[in-house]
Order: sequence, then structure tokens, then C-alpha cells
Amino acid sequence: MSAFALLILGIIGLWLGTEILVRAAINIAQYYQLSQIFIGLSILAIGTDLPELVVAINASIQTINGIESSGVIVGTAIGSGIGQISVALGVSGYFSYLIITKDQLKKEGVVLLGSIVLLFLFALDGRIDRIEGISMLLVYLIYYILLLGRQEKSDVKQKQPINIYYNILFLIGGILIVIFTSELVVDNGIQLAERLGVSQSFIGIVLIGLGTSLPELAVSLNAAIKGASGLSVGNIIGSNIFDILVPIGIGATITPIAVDFDLVKIDIPFLFVLSALVLLFFRKKKGLQKKEAVSLIIIYMLYVIFKIGTA
Repeated sequence: MSAFALLILGIIGLWLGTEILVRAAINIAQYYQLSQIFIGLSILAIGTDLPELVVAINASIQTINGIESSGVIVGTAIGSGIGQISVALGVSGYFSYLIITKDQLKKEGVVLLGSIVLLFLFALDGRIDRIEGISMLLVYLIYYILLLGRQEKSDVKQKQPINIYYNILFLIGGILIVIFTSELVVDNGIQLAERLGVSQSFIGIVLIGLGTSLPELAVSLNAAIKGASGLSVGNIIGSNIFDILVPIGIGATITPIAVDFDLVKIDIPFLFVLSALVLLFFRKKKGLQKKEAVSLIIIYMLYVIFKIGTA
């Protein structure tokens, strides 16, 4: 089987494993009556970003073993972030108005944009070392602790009882699937980049990044259709904060990461501008509406065309 076919198979496996564990995580969280925004910003954000995290860990181990894989780590994180903030939010917003409170917008927006700026500053010298990686993890840890402090119980009651142990088994099963298929993604992503003569970061951004953002798309779209816009928006913003800080942070902690200059010059600034644009959309009284959603999808398509044209 070709490297491309195995890469797609691995991405499908990542989506399937994440779908299983996210459903189990939601059931467990709702059993304890956690709020929508908390579930979206923390539990769903981490759960749906497990593919990016495991890909980063596997790629770091490959680098230690003498197979340079830094481009996969950074490219996947940035590509996933761009895919989520444009495609996932765009498709979800097309089917339902997405809103977020001013307080949530201010707090999560500052962390999101601040995380991108931090990544940019660390990557300016073309390398993210262990100290910088640990710093990124500490920033996320502080953010998560503050998020826990703001957690409020939901007043939504469960319509039917949930078997916690049953869902824990599904949670573990989903994690195992993600771990196994992530190896397919990293190994065949590197092979495909070599065969096509393009950078690993290009494969990470265009193929792996978009593929690993499918769980966020599925969760956010489902939540938007059901009228749970807090869950949908919280999932995307929380996922992007996690993507920027944790996979790259853990990868750099395992082994220093080399960063392509094109990522510093083009892709990271593009992610910042796109994120700022989305936050401006949410400042409107009616939030992100259909026309803004369509514009985000168009922006993403133009970005991919640009990346292919300059590969």
C-alpha cells in the first residue's frame, strides 16, 4: 500500500479513535453536570486534540532516533489550528449562529492570541529548545488551573443514567486506537514528503493538520446543530490554545524542534490574523453568522491554494 493511502488510513483511524473517546468523555462530564463551555474548553479540547499530541510525541521520538521529523510536529499543530478556526468554525457557523459571552471572549481570546505570539517569539531563531517547550507547557498548565477555578456546575440534568465504567472502557479503547494510528501518520507523512520533494511542514499543514482537525469539526458541527453553541465555540478556541502550546511544548521538551523560516514568516502570522478576525466576528451581538462562516471557508481555500502554489 502506498504512503499516501497509509497516511489517509492513519488519519481516518485518528478520527475514529478520537470520536470514541470524545463521546465517552462527554458522557462522563455530563454525568457530573459540568457546564457546556467548560466541557468545550477543557475536556473536548484535549480529547479532540489527542491526535496532534500523539503525532508530536511520535515525531519527537523519530527525531531522537535520527529521523528528522520537526516539520511534522510544528506543521501539524499550525495546520490543525488554521483548519479548526476556519473550516470547523465556518462549517458549524453556516448551519447555526455561534455566540460566546463577552467575558469568555475576552479571557479566552487573550490566551489564544497570546499563545500564538509566544510561539512566534520562540520560533524566531528557527528552533524551539527544551526550556521554551517547558515554558509553553507551564503557560497551558496555568491557563487550565484558572479554567478549573472558573468552572460552574451545569443545571442541565441527565435524561438517562450513564454507566461510568462502560464509558471509561471506551475512553481507553479510543486512546489506544489514536496511539496506534498516529504511528501510521508520522511514518507515512515523512515518506510522502520525501517522495514529493516538499517540506514536512507542508504535509503537516495541508494534509495531517486538516485531517487531525476533523474531530473538532465533527464535535462542533454536531453541537451547533443541537443549539449548544457554547460547546461548539469552546471546543474550537480551547483546541487551538492546546494545539499551539501542548504538542509543540511536549515535542520540544523531548527534543529541540527545528522550525522552517516560512512558518515564522507566513503561517504563524496568518494563524494570528485569522484568529483575531474570528474574535472580531464574535464581538458582534449576533456572533458568527452565515456570511462570516462562508468567508472563513473561502479564506482557508485560498490559503491552501497558496500553499500548494508555493510548495
